Amino acid sequence: IRIDDEGIKVDRQRMEPGEGVVVGGDSISVGSGAIRVHASDKDLVRFGDDVIVNEDEIVHGDAVAILGSVVVNGAVEGDAVAVGGGLTVGPKGRIDGDGVAVGGGVYKDPGAVIRGQMVSIGKGGKWMTNEHVMGRFAHPNRFPFGVFTRVGRLFLLIVWTLLIILLGLVAVAIARRPVENVCARAKKEAFKMGLIGLLAEILIAPVIVLFCVTIIGIPIGVIAIPLVLALAMLLGYTGVGLAVGDRFANGGGTGRSIYWSIAVGILILQALWIISALVRLPGGILGAIGWVIAFIAWAVIYVAVTVGLGSVIMTRFGTRGPRAAAPAPAGFGPASPMPPAPPA
Repeated sequence: IRIDDEGIKVDRQRMEPGEGVVVGGDSISVGSGAIRVHASDKDLVRFGDDVIVNEDEIVHGDAVAILGSVVVNGAVEGDAVAVGGGLTVGPKGRIDGDGVAVGGGVYKDPGAVIRGQMVSIGKGGKWMTNEHVMGRFAHPNRFPFGVFTRVGRLFLLIVWTLLIILLGLVAVAIARRPVENVCARAKKEAFKMGLIGLLAEILIAPVIVLFCVTIIGIPIGVIAIPLVLALAMLLGYTGVGLAVGDRFANGGGTGRSIYWSIAVGILILQALWIISALVRLPGGILGAIGWVIAFIAWAVIYVAVTVGLGSVIMTRFGTRGPRAAAPAPAGFGPASPMPPAPPA
């Protein structure tokens, strides 16, 4: 640091009041009549809270937040890791190691520097990073930034569920008999239908690739097969939703409308998604629990789609109904009623 008639110079770089520079691992800033050096000689770790590295600070180690977010507007010589939150690197931020977020996103300003890798595991989107709002870096955990974005995700899940219910109702209005046939097959042989659906999901990608080898087959592989698959999944999911609705809404009977059963059944299948979004609203440890519920919700919906797909395949898109019982051989079963006697 050199001070002469030309002003203040740090490593041959002239500094104006309010500016900062990093020299030899130390953060040096020029204030009004003072030069400040801010450094931390050890790792900065927080549990259940956010880690914030300001512009005039440097961490000679790792910056780690467990069940919290990490905001780097200064310098971190090690890794910056957020578990259960997001990592945000401001315009003057610098990370010499890796930037890692588990359960959230990594958001880097164009002026920031991350010399290692940017890693996001189980990225939850911008709602997991309270500091990143509309391209600006706000104060963490301040209402309404984080809450509104989580509420936005909950709103999208509700809209998506209503859309699926609407598509199911349209499907049964157009093709009631195929939906009932798929439902009956799914009820009767759910495990077998699941295996057939899983096999179809495994084979669909190679089939698409085979069609795309030739120019003539590209429209089939890119357009026709995905469209047929989407219709099959919708028909199958609607049939499974009808089965679930009959089981829980009608108690296994047929006392209510088929439309009511489908709406209730699909809502039950989608319910865990909505519950997971509700649990994640407060963030923190509840956010982690919400992700566990979301994984269970994904598993439930995947099984329903797979069983429905297998049922659609085995019923040939619902055109084949349940097999009729074979007639009993002569001499077995209940006796046939005697024909009425002729009038006298």
